[in-house]
Amino acid sequence: MAGVNLALFESRTTTKAATSARPCIFLSHLSADKSAVRAIGNYITQQGDIDIYLDVYDQALQDAVQNYDAAGITAFIERGLSLSTHIMCIISSDIARSWWVPYELGFAKSIGKHLSSLKLKDVTLPAYLEISEIIHGTGSLNFFLTRIRRGLSKFASVHTLTESLLRATMANHPLDPYLDWKG
Repeated sequence: MAGVNLALFESRTTTKAATSARPCIFLSHLSADKSAVRAIGNYITQQGDIDIYLDVYDQALQDAVQNYDAAGITAFIERGLSLSTHIMCIISSDIARSWWVPYELGFAKSIGKHLSSLKLKDVTLPAYLEISEIIHGTGSLNFFLTRIRRGLSKFASVHTLTESLLRATMANHPLDPYLDWKG
C-alpha cells in the first residue's frame, strides 16, 4: 500500500491513529528546493508503507507563513514533527540560508526523532548536519527506506537489503535529476 502525505489531511489525530503502524518521514527543506522535495516525497510514498509530512500541503501552515505568524508556523512545524517518526533534511547548496531547518532539526532531536540528511547533487554538508545519518544518493536512499519499512536500525546487514540496492542503481531512476546515482 502506498504511503500518504499526512499534511493533506484535515484531522491530524485521526490520521495518525489510522497510520500509527507506519513510519512517517518529515521532509525538512529550504523553500527554494520544493521541486526536488516534492519529487523525493512522491518517490518515498510510492515505495509503499511509508508516509511523509511535506509542509507545502499543510494549508494551515501555509496560511501562517503568508501571515508572517511565527508562533503559528512554529506550532504547525512542531505538530508535523510530532506526527512523524523520522526527519529527513534535504540538503541543497543554499541550505545555510534557512532559519527554519535548524529549528526543525533541533526540535526533532529534542523529542527523540531519528535524524537523517539527504544530499542533493553537488552539495557540501554543513557542519551542523554531521549529527545525522547522511544519505548520499538513490542507492543509500533505498537502503534507508527499506530499513525504515523493516524497522531496522542504521546498522542493518547489507545482505538483507541487496535487492533494494540493486533496484536503486537501475538506469532512469525518477530521482536522477536531484540525487547522485550511487549510494
